[in-house]
Amino acid sequence: MINGDRLLFSINGHEVPVEEVNEWEFKRLKKNFKFFQKHTDADVSPQVSNWIAKKDIQSLNAELVRIKMDMGFDRLRRVLERRCQIGDTVSGIAAKFARGKRKFSITEIYVPHSNLSPEEVMDKITEVMMVRSDAHDAINAGSNPDHYVLLGLTPTIQEVLETTGGSPLPTHFYAHYDDLTGLQSRKSTDYPVELAGAAKDKKGHVIGGMRHQAKKENDGFRFKALVEFPGILPDSMIKAHQYHLACEFGHWITAILDDVE
Repeated sequence: MINGDRLLFSINGHEVPVEEVNEWEFKRLKKNFKFFQKHTDADVSPQVSNWIAKKDIQSLNAELVRIKMDMGFDRLRRVLERRCQIGDTVSGIAAKFARGKRKFSITEIYVPHSNLSPEEVMDKITEVMMVRSDAHDAINAGSNPDHYVLLGLTPTIQEVLETTGGSPLPTHFYAHYDDLTGLQSRKSTDYPVELAGAAKDKKGHVIGGMRHQAKKENDGFRFKALVEFPGILPDSMIKAHQYHLACEFGHWITAILDDVE
């Protein structure tokens, strides 16, 4: 579970209660269980309906992670292949017709009390995302119900198969960190640390980008997650992805805090 006692969320300059982030996660958990029960032969616990009735997010999250880990990444790719083909086509068309224009989906997370430096925060998040281990695979799958495959292929390239915030379909792409091709955002002058890169499809075409940043603030730190989308996408999708970012980075930051503090 996201540690709402330590993490404060803000979107568009307004504080967002952790309950709103949890509610978004709950809705996406239900959506994913419907998919796996209908479209796969995954062994789903009979307790799921009871957990949904009780709104037991922690148990639902753990069960969904178990299902994904039991299926394995190759099987998840196969199960989602057809839906990804459609999603990837739409994503490519959107990037082409946007002509380089972007919209930014931004979420900030403030941790008022922490001994971690901005560099340590970014290093630890990067390690979880990019360095393969059973523990990291489970954390990445559990950080967002819409994560299916998040694998570091090289120290700077990550395979991503996920459903972005407001999309009805998953997409399969590659995050190329340290490759700033096409990025329209700029590094904030008051943020000393960043993890930035281009999002590319399987053919190497740029379809978006990421620029995540961290800085020291008071006795803790502030993390700003930013994802660039093609500018022709509706604002509703950009807004929905802000909650996607709150959920995944809320879980990742909770995990690193639990690990070191």
